[in-house]
Amino acid sequence: MKKNIGNVPYIYPIPIVLIGCVVNGKINYTEVGDVAVMGINPPLVAISLNENHFGTEGIVKSAKFSINIPTAEMMERADYCGIYSGKDEDKGRLFMAEMHETGVPMIKECPVCIICNVIKDFNIKHRHIFIGEVLGTYIEDRYMIKEDGKEHVAPLDELNPLLYGLDNKYYSIGNQIGTGYKEGKKITSEQL
Repeated sequence: MKKNIGNVPYIYPIPIVLIGCVVNGKINYTEVGDVAVMGINPPLVAISLNENHFGTEGIVKSAKFSINIPTAEMMERADYCGIYSGKDEDKGRLFMAEMHETGVPMIKECPVCIICNVIKDFNIKHRHIFIGEVLGTYIEDRYMIKEDGKEHVAPLDELNPLLYGLDNKYYSIGNQIGTGYKEGKKITSEQL
């Protein structure tokens, strides 16, 4: 038996990201859980911000932004970016910024930073949605692993991303339990 809890988009866990942009010449970061991969080929992402957010103004004007993925250890600073507006607080001071050649700030402390160019934006009710094409993904060297002559990104438990639940609590990643596109091959036709 399942209980209807209403029209809540109860999708979990939610990755927490810090959206970087420049607004009126000032570096700004906005904490966002409304982020999604829209495709890998072409590499597309979507973010959704309140139309009145300070960061929304910067992204609309520049048509670019960064997605900075904080670690669980960065929880307090990330949460600060979700509590306070860049209109009132200089959130750029919370992190060491590295400016990308596109003029978008990347957070040095974040293991993963993704630079995006806005290819489509639109409003639905009070939400401003940006579809971004990924121009480049930057990963700290210490999170790159070489195995069998190939380089790849470290497992998620090493990246330790900050996660969120609609119970208004933050979480960290659990243990790896399998490998994509391999586990399903264990099912035999007799099991179907």
